[in-house]
Amino acid sequence: MLIDTAYRKYSGPMLQAMIRFSRDETAANDAVSQAFTQALVNRAMLEAMPEPAMKAWLYAAARNALVDMKRKEARLVSLEGSSPAEIPFNDPSDRILAESMLSRLPPGLRAPVYLKYYRGFNSAEIGQAMHIPASTARTRLRTALGLMRAMMKGD
Repeated sequence: MLIDTAYRKYSGPMLQAMIRFSRDETAANDAVSQAFTQALVNRAMLEAMPEPAMKAWLYAAARNALVDMKRKEARLVSLEGSSPAEIPFNDPSDRILAESMLSRLPPGLRAPVYLKYYRGFNSAEIGQAMHIPASTARTRLRTALGLMRAMMKGD
C-alpha cells in the first residue's frame, strides 16, 4: 500500500484515536503529522509491508509521538514561581550559598543554571524553554558558571 493511500484511508481514524488517547486535539494532529512524516522517511520499508502491518506501524508511530510530546511538556517547567528552595541540599549552608550566587546573576544567566542543575534539562531543552538556540543556552550557562566561580573566589 502506498503512503498517500494510507494517509487518505487512515489519517482520519488515527486522528480520532489519538484525540481519545490524549484528550488534546492539537497534540493529536501533531502526532498524526509526525507519524506520516516518519512514514515518508521510511517509505520503502512501509510500502513493502502488508496493509495490516503498515496500519499498526502508523498507529504506533502516532502514539509514540504523543507520548514523547507529553514527556517533553512535563519537563518544560515554567520559570515563573520556581524557586531554588524546592531543591534539597544536604548542608543548609550549601543552599544559602547557591541561592545567593544564583540571585546575583542576571535573569538571562540565572535561568540556564536553574534549568540545568535544578531541573536536569539539557542544552536543547533549556533553549526550547527559553526560546533560544541550544548553542546560546550553552554559552549563557558557561558564562553564568564563570561568574559564579568568580563569586566564590571573591573577585
